[in-house]
Amino acid sequence: MSLDLISFIVLGIITLVSGYLVVASANLMHAALFLGLSFVGVAGIYLVLGAEFLAAAQILIYVGAITTLIVFGIMVSNLQDLKAGGRGVWARVVRNLASFRRGLVPLVAAAGFAILMLVIYRQSLWPAEAPPASGSNLATVGRLLFTEYVVPFEIASVILLAAVLGAVALSRRDDQPPAGSTGQAAPAAERKEGR
Repeated sequence: MSLDLISFIVLGIITLVSGYLVVASANLMHAALFLGLSFVGVAGIYLVLGAEFLAAAQILIYVGAITTLIVFGIMVSNLQDLKAGGRGVWARVVRNLASFRRGLVPLVAAAGFAILMLVIYRQSLWPAEAPPASGSNLATVGRLLFTEYVVPFEIASVILLAAVLGAVALSRRDDQPPAGSTGQAAPAAERKEGR
């Protein structure tokens, strides 16, 4: 076994286990952190496969921005399930694996998907070796991004801007006073007398 194959398998296991823990964790903060670990595992897989630009984008965008945004969203919200229960995460994983809905059904679906992928893998004709790269990954991606795919790039940036504005609008609390007010509302009777 080569070092690339061993690291691919280890990173794949880390990604799959942390992906399962995202949906199996009862604590929302733990689920967000496992999601970040899953993103790091995918970035490692990109590095093993020789896609350095995708690995850097994965770290910067998903781990650095999306996971941080999710964690901040959890911290700002007033959720009761942030408090950890009496049992640890591994006890809940074992309990979930023993249940039908959270354990057996996802495992059977994942096993069926894995078998389907193995059948496709075995029946496909794969090239003996990858074609040689025609230049730098980064230069090719940059050239395509700002020539052929500039409109989808700008559309994605506008959608992200709309998502940020929506998150800000949703995070504003209704009980907060508008800017410029003293923060204390006078009772209705006092307001009528003051006129």
